Amino acid sequence: MLAAYKIAIVVAIGLTLLYAFQGFYLEFLSPFSNVVSPAIAFAAVVSSALALRKYGPKLNKFSLIWVSFTLGMVLWFLGELSWSIYTFFLGVEIPYPSVADVYWLVGYIPLFIALYAYDKLFAPSISKRALGTIMATIIIMSVIVSVGLIIPIVGLEEDTTTFIVDLAYPLLDLTLLSTALVGLAVFQAGTLGKSWLLMILGILAYTAGDMIFSYTTAQGTYYNGHPSDLLFFYGYLLFALAFYVHMKEL
Repeated sequence: MLAAYKIAIVVAIGLTLLYAFQGFYLEFLSPFSNVVSPAIAFAAVVSSALALRKYGPKLNKFSLIWVSFTLGMVLWFLGELSWSIYTFFLGVEIPYPSVADVYWLVGYIPLFIALYAYDKLFAPSISKRALGTIMATIIIMSVIVSVGLIIPIVGLEEDTTTFIVDLAYPLLDLTLLSTALVGLAVFQAGTLGKSWLLMILGILAYTAGDMIFSYTTAQGTYYNGHPSDLLFFYGYLLFALAFYVHMKEL
């Protein structure tokens, strides 16, 4: 399992350094971003599928949870792949909103189902104090989203569809985060604490990435290879690592 952590760290550092010096090779980074995005998303699909293979032979609530996790990752991978097809083959520089967003937004549904079903199996053991901490965290995150995204884009001239999609991503991220925090409160002292913490860090990376993406596209400053793409890469890496750690620890 230590090797998995090392690989994830090396990949994350390598991508960070690559994007940090993008001014020297910006024309290269745009197509690179559109290739590496589905590749890293596919790594999360493979990791989830391996966990499904381990937990799935017996059809029960636990295996259905991993079917949902895998389906969510597959849909997010299809979102990344669709974006790349738009840019490489259809000549659409920033395909937003597009079919890619349909895959991404629908992907939240099975992921939420997986997290909620997991919580439902073990939530009776959670304390009121832990629930209070979770609620406080969600309130703080909601304020951050409101101040950091909703207020700035309200006055911008966007069509209704784009405005709705802009808001949908961070709100869905908060929904996943709140559900995952319940699981962390249950498992933090156990063997699954690491995998749940990794998932929460992944969701936080997505939330920050979605906020920056929505704001920069509304401002017209986003481009393929934008540094904010790193947050999505980190998110996929963290999810892939979370699924792998879960599989090894249980």
